[in-house]
Amino acid sequence: MIKYPDYDNSILSVISSILKYYGYDTGHVTQKYLDEKLKKRYRNIVLMLFDGMGVSTIKKHLTPKSFLMEHFIEPISSVCPSTTGCAIPTYESGLAPIEHAWLGWDMYFKEYDANITVFKNTFQGSNEKVPDCNAAQKYMPYKHIFDIINEVTHGEVTAHDISKYSDTNEFVYSCEEMSLKVQDIAKNKVQDFVYTYLEEPDSVMHALGVDHEYVKENVRYINSLVCELCEQLEDSLVIVSADHGLLNTEAIYLSDYPKLVDMLVRRTSIETRAVNFYVKEEYKEAFKDEFNKHFSKYFILMTKEEILEKGLFGPGKQNARIDEVVGDYMAFAISNKALEWEDDGFKMEARHAGLTQEEMEVPLIVIDTNEINK
Repeated sequence: MIKYPDYDNSILSVISSILKYYGYDTGHVTQKYLDEKLKKRYRNIVLMLFDGMGVSTIKKHLTPKSFLMEHFIEPISSVCPSTTGCAIPTYESGLAPIEHAWLGWDMYFKEYDANITVFKNTFQGSNEKVPDCNAAQKYMPYKHIFDIINEVTHGEVTAHDISKYSDTNEFVYSCEEMSLKVQDIAKNKVQDFVYTYLEEPDSVMHALGVDHEYVKENVRYINSLVCELCEQLEDSLVIVSADHGLLNTEAIYLSDYPKLVDMLVRRTSIETRAVNFYVKEEYKEAFKDEFNKHFSKYFILMTKEEILEKGLFGPGKQNARIDEVVGDYMAFAISNKALEWEDDGFKMEARHAGLTQEEMEVPLIVIDTNEINK
């Protein structure tokens, strides 16, 4: 089932509601259910993100009586592309993809005339670091929600970034460490905003597929962990969601289609299910016909202009980098296929970034600890 992003009820709406609660207007539509809950004042707001934990995954592996399912409010939309490289910057900035321009794992930077793996800050397909700077942070900077909250509350609210990738001293390496850190913060009798991110269950689903028994165990462990954590928190609103979902996929290798490869200026970028093409001038029209001849059952091919007209990257002022990082065409997956550049021997059982319901729908789960700990 094809599922386009709905930015009026999305992860962008969630972070917009949280920022509105602290006194900052992102200019985007907020999440109605959260707005109602946040009319009550809480000492702590805890936003917990579990990478890849889409609606289809929790419904597959949790029972209706499980803690997370009992507090499941509704499906909300991820962003487009439905991938960590695009969704996390939205959570961390309150900006739509059109505004922050972080669209995926690999992106083209004119300054280096190369594709760069943005989170690793390496040149695509290698471990070679970009010299002198973090390219994405330098050329596509955004203001972090932690700084926004600190400014609008004049320091009355302390914002915490608890993850393996935290730039603060609150980094953690496991679910258990994360839970203990949140509990420790919540003991303070001050107002806190706590943001947690864990790369599970995404990492195990990439490796094993969405149906594997270990994925079920992983999701059920997350369910138990959140339940136990919430039982320890006072006067807190805990919001649990994800950046995207996943589905089991099969790879198609572009190297098996040399006629298409010869039409390209450079290697494809962004994601394998949201594939970015820079096409040689003389093949601008022929490329579309050749691509659709092979892949129209699996992908929707759009020009840059069509993507922007359809609003796939969301509302807001277009970042100046969008015209440079989006090529002449992008192909969005509507099936179980992924389009890789070549067979490098590395196999993924499940992927994301496409326009299917499994990838686009993430849960809005809300727990009021005042209600469960009466």
